[in-house]
Amino acid sequence: MKNWLVGFLGLWLLLWGNLGAQGKNGGTLIYARGADGSSMDPALVTDGESYASTSNIYETLVRFKYGTTEIEPALASSWDISSDGLVYTFHLRKGVYFHTTKYWDKKVELTAKDVLFSFRRQMVGGDPYYKGRSYIYWESMGMSNIVKSVEALDKYTVKITLKKPEAPFLADLGMDFLSILSQDYAQHLAKQGKQDELSKKPIGTGPFKFVLWLKDDKVVMVKNPQYWGPKAYLDKVVIRVIPNPSSRALALEKGEVSVIKSPNLSEVPHLQSLPNVVVDKAPSLMTVWLSLNTQKKPFDNRLVRLALNYAINADDYIKVVYAGYAKKAVNPLPPGMWGYNTSIKPYPYDPEKAKQLLKQAGYPDGFETTLFTAARHNKKGAEFVQAQLAKVGIKVKIEFFEWGAYLKKVAMGEHAIAFSGWMADTGDPDNFLYTLWSKHAALQSPSQNHSFYKSDAYSDLVTRAKEITDEKERTKLYEQAQEIFHKDVPWVPLAYPDEVLPHLASVKGLKATGVQLNRFSSVYFDK
Repeated sequence: MKNWLVGFLGLWLLLWGNLGAQGKNGGTLIYARGADGSSMDPALVTDGESYASTSNIYETLVRFKYGTTEIEPALASSWDISSDGLVYTFHLRKGVYFHTTKYWDKKVELTAKDVLFSFRRQMVGGDPYYKGRSYIYWESMGMSNIVKSVEALDKYTVKITLKKPEAPFLADLGMDFLSILSQDYAQHLAKQGKQDELSKKPIGTGPFKFVLWLKDDKVVMVKNPQYWGPKAYLDKVVIRVIPNPSSRALALEKGEVSVIKSPNLSEVPHLQSLPNVVVDKAPSLMTVWLSLNTQKKPFDNRLVRLALNYAINADDYIKVVYAGYAKKAVNPLPPGMWGYNTSIKPYPYDPEKAKQLLKQAGYPDGFETTLFTAARHNKKGAEFVQAQLAKVGIKVKIEFFEWGAYLKKVAMGEHAIAFSGWMADTGDPDNFLYTLWSKHAALQSPSQNHSFYKSDAYSDLVTRAKEITDEKERTKLYEQAQEIFHKDVPWVPLAYPDEVLPHLASVKGLKATGVQLNRFSSVYFDK
């Protein structure tokens, strides 16, 4: 059965829709953020800092319309889905070429073999490309239990056969970890024993080409003049690392940078008052929480975990950390996503109740523990949690780590308590409820289930929901799963942050909503 086939009109709109826009060509966008990415290979990472670069360099078979969670064609111009939901046939665009750079000067067209390489290297039993590295997203999402085979029917046609129906599969194909890399370039590096160069010097098909990466300093990308779709307006994008948020804000005020990420929210009113700055704000598809490692004492005890939920005042946390630019978190799923259980109420702030629970759990005098956080992120938040837990007898030592080290340690379960956050990769609840909290994800190493929560009842529900296409039926299962999760309390929910995006008033075309926000091909300077 043909579930999706893009007609002439849809293809025309995709290719030529930019012509009506008033975008102006030229200029360099300087995007300032607090920390660097960890890799240029999108299959190896889970951090948004890495994807800020790779989502502009690489592309996927399908993608999300910028500013939304709506799926649209990308490297595949159309696709067919069999009536049983097991076979997806993708028709690749012809005339799409990989980048040429100083380190790769061969003009190579994207074909089916590149799709096969990009998928098969991540599959269990596939051809390994790296030694001693894990494809974290692929593994945590159980893709090897979903994908049976990836085959080339001809030069421009790829058939993906699934082991079982998977409702989120099409949306998953728009995620960065399934970006299409050049097999020719990868094999060229492998012949020289330089596989690691693939994660440092990328070759993609996207609207921008990689030029330079100075670790903890900047990434430089330039416009791809041979891009198959509407060309980027900007000549260049520079992604700078400025760890201190006040320094980022000052750089924006002076016009030294164009956009800043994660501003000090107490400084937002000042930025809003500046004539040369605009601050865009919108609810994000993001949840922030404390991961309680259920595999370590005392957090293997539900009563202890519940006590922490009563001990931390999330409303005050939002005032301290987000200056009010957030809503109190209740469920692991953000409220802007379908399937959110509106009937669940948060645990109230009640330190006396927390003390009673600790006594009941066998810790009448509290205990000592550690809280992991990144050295340049959320110092205020860590100190707030430390002070809150001290009131109920829990002594917290804060351990700070550089961003990359922090991600690795938490993924390997070295923490007792750690800050975690997740921004939606897709508009499907599976991206949160299965990827982050299923038993399968907990059993992976490294894992994206940072609480190592292993509920059979919860996992059964979110796994069953993956195989059902009816959204109403899936919603029922997800609502039940959230009820179990709420009772098991493998976390302390903190916030649903707003997306706050300060930028120069001359910068146009940015989106503060949707998924994959750091895409710069539609951004331009109006001056």
